[in-house]
Amino acid sequence: MAKQLHITITSKRTELTPKLRDYIHQKTSKLTKYFSHISDIHIIISEEKYRYVVEINALTNGMTMPGREEHSDVHTAFDKALSKVENQIRRYKDKIVTHTSKQEKDRSIS
Repeated sequence: MAKQLHITITSKRTELTPKLRDYIHQKTSKLTKYFSHISDIHIIISEEKYRYVVEINALTNGMTMPGREEHSDVHTAFDKALSKVENQIRRYKDKIVTHTSKQEKDRSIS
């Protein structure tokens, strides 16, 4: 049974529209296809002068995978920050898989 993914969105100095909220939920729910052990995702969206700042923190196995991006368009800022988090999750999963398979290989040789 898959664990429930908790997504928290915080908005500072900007309005969070239902369309944007749906977009964020749709995109972040796809992170579990890379790694199923993601338990919480916290997203902070703020508007500073002429740009949006999006910070994403994904919690997995006690580790936090952060991503931060600034852009004049909130969707672009979110997509770029999410891409940073995705890359970290992929690298972390590859590290786990490679480490596990190496240990199993060493055990079979012994």
